[in-house]
Amino acid sequence: MTSLHGFQEINIRKPAGKAVMTVTKTLVRFNKATAAAMECPEYVKILVNTDTRQIAVEPCEASERNAVKFSRAERQSKETAKASSVTVREPSVVDAIASFFDFAEVDEDRVAYQAIVGQVSPTDRVAVFAAADATAGVMKRRGRKKGQNLK
Repeated sequence: MTSLHGFQEINIRKPAGKAVMTVTKTLVRFNKATAAAMECPEYVKILVNTDTRQIAVEPCEASERNAVKFSRAERQSKETAKASSVTVREPSVVDAIASFFDFAEVDEDRVAYQAIVGQVSPTDRVAVFAAADATAGVMKRRGRKKGQNLK
């Protein structure tokens, strides 16, 4: 159509909420909004900048060095995936990120954490989290209690 010459289509994105990374001494968790904003990559590289105390999460291929399984989403079709929160327990990743924080001493039934709201670039799907923006907190420990037997 000649009447639309020079116009560009507006790319509509549904707001996914804030991208949040939660760090404890034993895990790093990314919320559902982070996975959705990054379009649920199957594998990512997790990078740290010790000078600026920032953490970046970049989509990558499974064959790349240091690739970490990220998306647990079940593919509904080739283009879409249902996002879910992602937990990374890889010790080297957790240790590198947890080193940016001091965790409060808490009771056995509690877990100290740091939560960071990050930014996801819509063009390259990279999430960046700054340790300086972290908010400390304490939550109840989930799962079986220490010394509790399974039936």
